[in-house]
Amino acid sequence: MDLNFVWVALAIGVTGLWVTICQWLVAREAIEAQWKNPDLAGTLRTLTILWLALVESAAIYGLVVAILILQKVGVDWFAATQWLAAWLAIALPWFAAWLGQGMIVINAIKAVLRNPADTANIRTNMIIFIALVESAAIYGLVTAILILNK
Repeated sequence: MDLNFVWVALAIGVTGLWVTICQWLVAREAIEAQWKNPDLAGTLRTLTILWLALVESAAIYGLVVAILILQKVGVDWFAATQWLAAWLAIALPWFAAWLGQGMIVINAIKAVLRNPADTANIRTNMIIFIALVESAAIYGLVTAILILNK
């Protein structure tokens, strides 16, 4: 059995799984918040959709790494360890980034619920904090690309 495609599946499958789990957690919190305060439905929807769109970049990173692995298909142990290293380089920072981003958005939703008048500031801070956390995932992507081009 050729294991080359296992690394491709892991690159896209695990990233997709983590993105989906974080999106589910945030969406669940947003729906619960809307139930508690229906007047904030539009604001909460905007925050949630904004974050869901931003976090999709992580799935795109997984796709990029999967494509890079597919371009290097060949059977040797060096390539297999190289792919594993690339996958780990991207999977671990992504997991932490998605978890952190999800918690930021969940807390932003709770903050809007407590103080609807400050929604604009909360949204601005949320976007800035998400961008800062995303940098860890970008470092993982760059590292994976460097490993695969060695």
